[in-house]
Amino acid sequence: MLRICILLCCGFFSFAVNADNPVPVNVFGSIPANAVSRVPVSAVSSVPANIVNRVPVSAVSSVPANIVNRVPVSAVSSVPANIVNRVPVSTVSSVPANVNSSIWLLVDTKAHKIEVKKGEQTLETLNGIAIGRKGAGLKGHRGDDITPYGNYRIGWVGEKSNFHKFFGLTYPSKQDAEIALKRGVISQSDYLSIAAAEQLNVTPPQNTPLGGQIGIHGIGAGDIRVHQAFDWTHGCIALTNSQIDQLSQWLDTGTVVKIK
Repeated sequence: MLRICILLCCGFFSFAVNADNPVPVNVFGSIPANAVSRVPVSAVSSVPANIVNRVPVSAVSSVPANIVNRVPVSAVSSVPANIVNRVPVSTVSSVPANVNSSIWLLVDTKAHKIEVKKGEQTLETLNGIAIGRKGAGLKGHRGDDITPYGNYRIGWVGEKSNFHKFFGLTYPSKQDAEIALKRGVISQSDYLSIAAAEQLNVTPPQNTPLGGQIGIHGIGAGDIRVHQAFDWTHGCIALTNSQIDQLSQWLDTGTVVKIK
């Protein structure tokens, strides 16, 4: 009887000691899986504001150096297929600087010749060129058959021209436009368009009253005897087909052409 009383007293004493934490230690493994969601919201807001600054520097430096190479291939393939078509049209018609920018042409309309120059040195001379029917000088308007004086560049190349080959010039220039504006030949809008083209290094408008499509070309299927006897163009500079083939090795878009 005494033994039973002792056991009962010990049990009561054990219960009294653990009354504040009655859950046995060995039951923590049975916490429900969603117990985290039961954490009070106030517990989250108690995180210190400067907790970010407490991140160890070593944690940042531990980012792998080749992390860029781990970008999924699918991310690259997601670039829009038509991205090339979004390139501004103006960049296509731009006049790039010639690879060999020291090469330029001097067109001597009085001597009827073209000199291929490198600096001040003459590398090649092509004689017997033909110019506009009305000669060379200040080109006043479209259809006046005058070859314009001035400094231009090769703006485009026409390999399939009726004149065998055609190297278009960046006529009219801003200087041509200034003169034409003062004379009332073109409008302020035309002037601004031509000036902007020169500023942006692109081929100027070819459809103003000043005209366009001035260039250096061959004679195509034309009569070489007529070419040798007369100035027959509408303002362009013409050579024989063999001469334009020979000249083309020196030319590229951007080549400077001075006409005097």
